[in-house]
Amino acid sequence: MDEKAKKKTMETTTLTQVPMEERKSWISVAFMQAGIMICVPSLLLGGILAECMSLSTAIISGVVGYIIVIVLFSLMGIIGSDLGVPTCVTTLGGFGKKGSRFIISTLIFISMIGWFAVQTDVCGNAFSNLMAQFFKIDIPVQVSSVIWGIVMLVTAVYGINALDKLNKIAVPALFVITILGTILALNKYGTAQLDVDPAEITMSFVDGVVLTVSFMAAGCLAASDITRYQATRKDTILSSSIGVAPAGILMIILGAIMTKVAQQYDITIVFCEIGIPVLGMLVLIAATWTTNTTNAYSGGINAVMMFNLSDEKRGMATMVSGVIGTICALLGFGGYFEEFLYVLGDLMLPTMGVILADYWIINKAKPENFKVTDGFNWIGIVSWLVGYAVIKFIPYGVPFAQGIIASGVLYVILAKTIKRPQDKEA
Repeated sequence: MDEKAKKKTMETTTLTQVPMEERKSWISVAFMQAGIMICVPSLLLGGILAECMSLSTAIISGVVGYIIVIVLFSLMGIIGSDLGVPTCVTTLGGFGKKGSRFIISTLIFISMIGWFAVQTDVCGNAFSNLMAQFFKIDIPVQVSSVIWGIVMLVTAVYGINALDKLNKIAVPALFVITILGTILALNKYGTAQLDVDPAEITMSFVDGVVLTVSFMAAGCLAASDITRYQATRKDTILSSSIGVAPAGILMIILGAIMTKVAQQYDITIVFCEIGIPVLGMLVLIAATWTTNTTNAYSGGINAVMMFNLSDEKRGMATMVSGVIGTICALLGFGGYFEEFLYVLGDLMLPTMGVILADYWIINKAKPENFKVTDGFNWIGIVSWLVGYAVIKFIPYGVPFAQGIIASGVLYVILAKTIKRPQDKEA
């Protein structure tokens, strides 16, 4: 009985199709998506935008960025719900089994490890600072990072059902508490600074949109890791829209406002400054927990493909992913947050051009047309690299959009002229 209960609790469906009876409601998945969005780095994004442009421009650029994110998230997520498989499997058509395993899964794995490191570093630093400043207890940052890295990792190891339960409890509470904290902060600091623009505008509106989309590049690419548990396309669109947008936009607005009025984007620190440090600590832990579990979860899924493991090894792979991420946090990776966003976006976004073109255009959005090759699909790899080159070397216009379009268009042209390897094999 114990073994049966463990199997029921521990998710073992990794690279294979999720059975229809195990699919979840769109509300459950929306809670998971919102949990990913509510985190300190999301507040930091709002803070960065507010420091570089006027408050209104910062908020509008963030909103426009998230509208684009929802479109990408839905298009990518529908592929996962149609096929019932995670992102690394949806890439098999555009990149081939070897291309997906050695290039795309590795890229996603590294990005998720990086995000886990960023979140763990932020949580460890903030928790140690909170304990020292307001409770007079000195806890080394490294110790805090290790403790919270392990706590967040345990949930991820158990899989989708643990994520479901965690977010249904944490997300509503985080929405209420963060809004309450903003109201209290405005009462304490006033609103005079909201109309004061930065001494120097260092980021354009388009730059703000690009940064916002880059922030969610890994999330868009990994959308199918969660949406594979949706039964229909409608459910996927609903969960992506209602889960991602409100939470993401709220975090940008709160981060921007806090930066303006309190000179501090981190609302957990603001809670402490207005005299409720315990609430600040609870928000910090819950917000980081709901996000970082998904980072480790997606990292584990891609590790299964990278190392050619069986589905049942996902829990172990997730554990290893989280441990590596925690080590990266201890080595100070979190200090390169903004640079990390741009690098992620440049590499991630053109892969979506290939994936979307392969499924929505070449396969005509029909699951039965989805075909793969055992080796590399060089058409996809070349198209991805061209898209990356467009982003890197043509800095005019909207680089990320141009990169996605370039990789997608080139893939379609090559697939229809010289054919994909799987078409020749057939």
